[in-house]
Parts: sequence; C-alpha cells; structure tokens
Amino acid sequence: MDIKHLQYFVSIVDHGGYSPAARSLFITQPTLSQTIKKLESELHTPLFIQQTNGICLTDAGQVLYEDAKKIILQLEETVQKIQKLNRPQKETIRIGLPTLFAIKLMPVFSRFMMSHPTVHLTMIQGGSRELQTALVNGEIDLGVLSFPKIETDIYLEPFQKDFLGYHASIVVPKGHPFEQASSLTFEHLKNERFSTLSRNFMLGKLLHTRSRDFGFEPHIVYTDDNWEVLLASLTTFNSICIMAHEYKDFYSDDSLTWIPLDDKKSFFPIGVAYLPNQTYSQNTIELIELLRDL
Repeated sequence: MDIKHLQYFVSIVDHGGYSPAARSLFITQPTLSQTIKKLESELHTPLFIQQTNGICLTDAGQVLYEDAKKIILQLEETVQKIQKLNRPQKETIRIGLPTLFAIKLMPVFSRFMMSHPTVHLTMIQGGSRELQTALVNGEIDLGVLSFPKIETDIYLEPFQKDFLGYHASIVVPKGHPFEQASSLTFEHLKNERFSTLSRNFMLGKLLHTRSRDFGFEPHIVYTDDNWEVLLASLTTFNSICIMAHEYKDFYSDDSLTWIPLDDKKSFFPIGVAYLPNQTYSQNTIELIELLRDL
C-alpha cells in the first residue's frame, strides 16, 4: 500500500469529494479515481458509497480514514526527526554589551555570523555594571564591557587596537550657558540639572561618585537607560547629561552641543569579558579570540 494513496484517500474525505480533492492535489480527477479503485482492490472492499448528494464512507472506509490520518501524521513526524538529525543544530551565544558597543561592533558580529552559520548570536543590551553581574550569574555567556571591573569572578581583557574605549562628554541644549565652552569639569556642574543614565551604567555611576568628590549631590530631574530618549529629554527638562562622546556620530539632532568632560576618570577602556574557569564551546572561544584582536 502506497502512502501517497492514503494521502489521496484522506484528501477526498477532507474535501468532500473527488473534484475539490483533485484540485488541491494538483492532479486530474480520473487519476484520483483510479488511485481509489486500486486501493479498494488491495483491501477487497469498497471505501465510498455514491449518494445523490455526494459520497460517504463505508464502514471500512471510516476505519481506514481514522487510521490513515494517524499513519500519515506518524510518517511526517518520523521524517522531521530524521531531517533534524541531519540538520546542523544552532548554538546560541548570549553576548551582553551597551548599545554603543553593539553599534560600533556590528560589522564584526556580522562577519562572525556569516562565517559561523550554525551560531545564533543574541545581543543583550544594558549597562556594563549590570552586565558584569549578569555574566557572573550565568545570564550571558560573555560581554563587551567597560572598565572598571566590579565583579572579581570575571576576566575583563582590554581591547588593544581600534575601539579602545569611549570618552565622556557633557551634552547641553542650544542656548545653554555652557554652549561655547571648550571643556568642562565637575566643578562647573554643581548647580546644573541632570538627565542621566542609571547606575547600571558606568556613566550613571560616574555622575554620583565624582559629584561627591567635588562636594555636591547632583540635581537629577530625569533618569533613562535609553540614550536617545535621554538626549531628547535635555531640551524638555532644560537639563544636561553625561554621555559617551562616540554617540555623537549616530545622533543627528543639531540642537545639542557636545562638550568634552575634563576629568581624570572621563575615559573608559573597554574589553571582552568572560568567566576564566568556564568551559566554553569552540564557537564561543573563536568569538572571544576575535574580540581579543580588536
């Protein structure tokens, strides 16, 4: 008994007749009729009864219909299992990084995925401080993160060539008294209103620690971890913010002025972060090696 004959038989029942079944199967009705006759001959029993309003199943036909559907389903599942055995399994690598790093390194990640078609790279974006903790907790496999290292159980290896890190700038709206300044220190910022990243980010933490070093608590009017929303808030709240200067290349709004922050902690090196005693897959090791060369 040919499985295709069973599929034709089930299609006739499901479509309520030979003509619609033949159309759905892209075969002629005579071909379909011959197939059913052959099937009935093999089983030595009729499967359909012709009535004035169409066809209906015989008792034997009803039994065959119910069992044939199970057989077809079982065969399809078996084929899928076998195909799955022959299909390379996708490996997921979870990499945590701030949005700026994702933008800057997208060409690198793109090349890696092209050369490793069995790898699914999942980028989990956030602040370097929270992502260092996420690495320790097993929520990500590795990261591209900022120094300083706050988790003792991770290894954070600095980049050596192209993308060494980022510089902090003070961003102010047009018309702000600082607009013409060539640089600013925290001493200049004592009386300002701040929109800021949260302390999940190195720059969010920097605002609090360095303000206190200069003897004041920052006046924070708005907090957001989305850098575009944060920049958009400056005009609304008549506030300023500390932002990585490198974001300026990806922000086209000319209503803001970016002024270098003159501070001993205004540069943040970055690097690849991973767990030193973790057993990594070969693909993950190759990604770490690729990032090490940046």
